[in-house]
Amino acid sequence: MVTTLLDLPFSVSPVVAGLMFVLLFGANSLVGGWLESLGLQVIFAVPGIVLATLFVTFPFIARELIPLMQSQGDNEEQAALTLGASGWQMFWHVTLPNIKWALLYGLILTNARAMGEFGAVSVVSGHIRGETNTMPLLVEIAYNEYQFTTAFALSSLLALLALVTLLIQQGLTALQSRKYKQAKSQTDVITMTQTQTETSLPS
Repeated sequence: MVTTLLDLPFSVSPVVAGLMFVLLFGANSLVGGWLESLGLQVIFAVPGIVLATLFVTFPFIARELIPLMQSQGDNEEQAALTLGASGWQMFWHVTLPNIKWALLYGLILTNARAMGEFGAVSVVSGHIRGETNTMPLLVEIAYNEYQFTTAFALSSLLALLALVTLLIQQGLTALQSRKYKQAKSQTDVITMTQTQTETSLPS
């Protein structure tokens, strides 16, 4: 069930997701009206853009972390709790170091996806110039107003940012692989030393 919910942003159109947030947090909705009575505007404001972007991008982190944490199990966390660690201590000193690379990888993918998000953001933003326009929306506005130079310049900048993100991802992958090989070689050396020591001991 949880896995199915994680796949929901992939199976639903971003435009549909944006309309869902308009129905939930619009001025005529129960929740939206209550929030606006408190002075909090979600739709046609930055909070709506943030919520729509989070909905579209959160599976990227979840898809990286869940398989890793399932394969690792919770033995180390249980041992930390047994030794008297609090929940925060267990998270900072045990869980986070074990998942840091997958978390960082997921954040990079999320950032790349968020920079280019158009559909859901277009619906909830209202295209308010200078307030709720993101870079993809500015590309559309410039193109529709026949400002082709501006549109292609912004598109090139988005493409450059995506390329930089991919390079960072590849660099982190290479760094992780090198550290894994170093740790494995050190473990092999320790194992070999222990084996030689045990072999040299008199029976």
